[in-house]
Amino acid sequence: MQPELHSARSALDQPRRALLVVNRVARHAADEYAIAATALRHAGIAVTVLDEPDKLAVASSIVRQQDACDAVIVAGGDGSLNVALQALVHVKKPLGIVPVGTANDLARSVGVPLDVKGACDVIAAGITRPIDVGRVNDVYFFNEMSIGLSPTVTRLLTKEDKAKLGTLALLVRGARVVHRLRRFRVEIECDGRRSTFHSPQLTIGNSSSFGGLIRSDEAALDDHRLDLYSISFPTWWSFFEGLLALIRRRYDDARSVKTMHGKLFTVRTRRRRPIEADGEIVSATPAVVRVVPSAVRVFVPASHAT
Repeated sequence: MQPELHSARSALDQPRRALLVVNRVARHAADEYAIAATALRHAGIAVTVLDEPDKLAVASSIVRQQDACDAVIVAGGDGSLNVALQALVHVKKPLGIVPVGTANDLARSVGVPLDVKGACDVIAAGITRPIDVGRVNDVYFFNEMSIGLSPTVTRLLTKEDKAKLGTLALLVRGARVVHRLRRFRVEIECDGRRSTFHSPQLTIGNSSSFGGLIRSDEAALDDHRLDLYSISFPTWWSFFEGLLALIRRRYDDARSVKTMHGKLFTVRTRRRRPIEADGEIVSATPAVVRVVPSAVRVFVPASHAT
């Protein structure tokens, strides 16, 4: 498989001072953030720990402390990264990822090892690449935004589910609610093209990995576009066709999965529907979704630097 990052230039940004943002309620963070702090300090990086339980305060704290650090490192999952992202697009500090969450989609997309020591080694090496982010209404996201099934699962998913089952919790909760879902009408305008879908699940992705389970060989974090996936499931057997498409990573071949690609999407539904982004409920329809090219620099392994 080709590296997920393929066109933007890498740079050497070896940090000497870092702000380590900790989410203690992430799946493994309570046990492993101290390991990360120790590994970073052994690598010669002075670490200031930001342990802020209030999500709304995290972004403002990063902004206040930006002059005291060369990099922002997040020990948590995709939700924690999303919270930090709201500040990172403004402070322009490189992002280090210590993936101790449930799905760790962003880490997978950029090739960061899923073990704490390996992730810290990547940060200490100092190789960064710029990546795109998405923006839905006034909220930025790394991986995806969705309406339909995903927000429903997000609201039902508990900390206990994540702790016990990890990514499987998404499947378990999804299986419990999928039979209750009904297709709804979604009007999409994409770079001037208009389409209408009837779907129980619509996702606009930025990365090649999202939802803990979905992978795409056509998407990349530096291709300056977003990718829409509408799942229709018109018949009961089309559910299995959709699953097969997910396994094969070939969505255009599945009749139950429709795709679009572009830079700017307008999403309208007949009634307001909640929007989930990177595992958090962040807004509601109607929505304007756009790509923000090369918005954040991320520490990546050398294998993903070319």
